[in-house]
Amino acid sequence: MLTTRRPRIAVTMGDPAGIGPEVVLKALGKLLRPGSVDAEIVVVGPRSRLLQDYQVLSQRIERDGQDTMAHPAELNSLDVPLDGTQAAQITWGRGNGASGDVSFRALKMAIERAVAGEFDGIVTAPIAKSAWKAAGHVYPGQTELLAEGAGVDRFGMLFVARSPHIDPGSTDWTLKTLLATTHIPLRAVPDALTPGLMSTKLSLLIECLKADFGLTQPRIAISGLNPHSGEEGQLGHEELDWLTPWIATQREMYPNAVLDGPVPPDTLWVEPGQAWYGRRAWVEPEQARYNHQVHAHDAYLALYHDQGLIPLKLLAFDRAVNTTIGLPFVRTSPDHGTAFAIAGKGIANPTSMVAALEFALELVHQRRARAVMN
Repeated sequence: MLTTRRPRIAVTMGDPAGIGPEVVLKALGKLLRPGSVDAEIVVVGPRSRLLQDYQVLSQRIERDGQDTMAHPAELNSLDVPLDGTQAAQITWGRGNGASGDVSFRALKMAIERAVAGEFDGIVTAPIAKSAWKAAGHVYPGQTELLAEGAGVDRFGMLFVARSPHIDPGSTDWTLKTLLATTHIPLRAVPDALTPGLMSTKLSLLIECLKADFGLTQPRIAISGLNPHSGEEGQLGHEELDWLTPWIATQREMYPNAVLDGPVPPDTLWVEPGQAWYGRRAWVEPEQARYNHQVHAHDAYLALYHDQGLIPLKLLAFDRAVNTTIGLPFVRTSPDHGTAFAIAGKGIANPTSMVAALEFALELVHQRRARAVMN
């Protein structure tokens, strides 16, 4: 049934006190031109708040010559109603229990509809985890609620970004980074990392690279945990105790994949940085004789949040897309937060939201095409 109707994508507004509604309206203003999107886009959130934001922000954007916004009246939407008390408590730049409850209910509605088969994918605008907690919804983030709602226990946060610096005609390369652990304190990371967890994340990554990117013989770099990957036990024992032996077992399990690691975390990102900007951008004329062909990996497995996301955001802050792998439906999100400091000013950059929408549409069409073939 899913393959006979037009694809449907839910877009949640995120925290209404942040830039979520603004980047959603700006992104849809770019994408929803006649004949440009072969899918039905449905915005999930309070219609009253979306219209209120549009009325104020569209004037500021027009005055400043910024991007145009889609008009809420022209969008398909699912309303998340606000009562008078909630509406009065939601103010730009101040995430609280009221704004957190709204963003939570919007995502919950989108998940329920996706599980029921009404949506092929969900694109989520940013939420504030502290606002969710203030509303009584205690989750590490949207990813965990998505997994719970979908009834899956194998899932991961994969960040994808396409470089704008690659020369036309060059081999396409996309930065893909999976996190082994996500929103936990740094001191909890060594205890959370286990061979079982790593096996789950690696299997998800290999399945995703094959299904969504067509990579049947992927090259994957796996980071070490400690500086210099432990320096033979001088700077930490995790690599010697279990990480290096675990990688050896995985090479036997996945003979069609090249698994490099544990790669020292400080050098892990050198070649992807070179690939991101294009090899020539890194070579001065007098250094040309030292130049070498860059062979960036197809994907990178980082062991904790900042190990993977600091370099990724340095390279691709306004282009990276967060996608949850392991779900029965597509989920993507822009790789930025609520940006309360600039909410309501009309200056939020929608580039990452546009990328999240485009990537979601690409994945949905790919999966539907495979379903037809199968």
